[in-house]
Amino acid sequence: MAGKRKVLVLTSGGLDSLLVLKIMQQNGLEVAGIRFRTWFTIPRFEPLDEYAPESVLFGIPVFTADVSEEFTPVLMNPRYGYGKASNPCIDCKIFFLQKAREHMAKIGADFVATGEVMGQRPMTQNPNSLKLIEKKSGLEGYLLRPLSAKLLPVTVPEELGWVDREKLYGISGRGRKDQINLAAKLGVTEYPSPAGGCHLTDGELHRRLAAMTGLEKTLTVNDFYILRYGRHFLIQGDQKLVVGRNERENDLLRRTRWGNVLIDATAVPGPLSLMEWNGRMSGMRQALSTVARYCDRPRGGGLLRVVIHRGDKVKTLRVPFPGERRPPTDPVTAEKK
Repeated sequence: MAGKRKVLVLTSGGLDSLLVLKIMQQNGLEVAGIRFRTWFTIPRFEPLDEYAPESVLFGIPVFTADVSEEFTPVLMNPRYGYGKASNPCIDCKIFFLQKAREHMAKIGADFVATGEVMGQRPMTQNPNSLKLIEKKSGLEGYLLRPLSAKLLPVTVPEELGWVDREKLYGISGRGRKDQINLAAKLGVTEYPSPAGGCHLTDGELHRRLAAMTGLEKTLTVNDFYILRYGRHFLIQGDQKLVVGRNERENDLLRRTRWGNVLIDATAVPGPLSLMEWNGRMSGMRQALSTVARYCDRPRGGGLLRVVIHRGDKVKTLRVPFPGERRPPTDPVTAEKK
């Protein structure tokens, strides 16, 4: 249709953004979606670098952009501070909307729409924060929040008649009843249950991040990704050990390119572990002792068999279980597998 306007919708795959896709469709617009992917937003156990950049929802093309690396400075030095843990909520919203504005220009869209709901998140979805985020993102007047639009100032798309304000909504608060009722009305029958919120608000992840940023090293996306898995230990203050907690974590750690040593104790029910080792034997012995704590002892006793991979070198060791006095075989002189 000549003169048909185009909207870019930010979608996470959650109910609110799915509703916005449908609402924009029903307003007669050409709709495109964008999903931003980071190390902390992808589903658990999903590989960091394996994803489809293009997908379809309700017949709408959705582009997925991985912005994990670009997001790192925002996480480490947020202008507007953190929430209760390591969540730079306001800076995060501004960042994603700035990236959306860039993509909007690339695809020739006229404005951006999101699934934000007034009052749903205390730090970012109060009137002052919504206004600040819109302004700092560079989308002032061109950011539509259809689920709460009737509670917010009129936007340019509404003023110019691209969107009918009467077909928008005035939902507010943390409840989900209104959205669930709207989903039934719009024919949205499949959507995920509400998640537990942003992973960056998790206290354990916050502690792990603080410990990692205290190390003297240049952080990579893999350093952040690994924070969500395993048991984490600092060895002698400057070496990090990550120990798998179950078979699924063992499999993920085996496929994750992190650290310079892989410690495989899975010959018995036990963990696979990754380590950033500085080459000191005392650190390796401490790491092996830590790994042994989480292994089942073989029937009849004896030492734990561990295989250590470092680059293309593979060595087999015999390690005592906690409480035994025999030292582990020296990794440097251990027999090659």
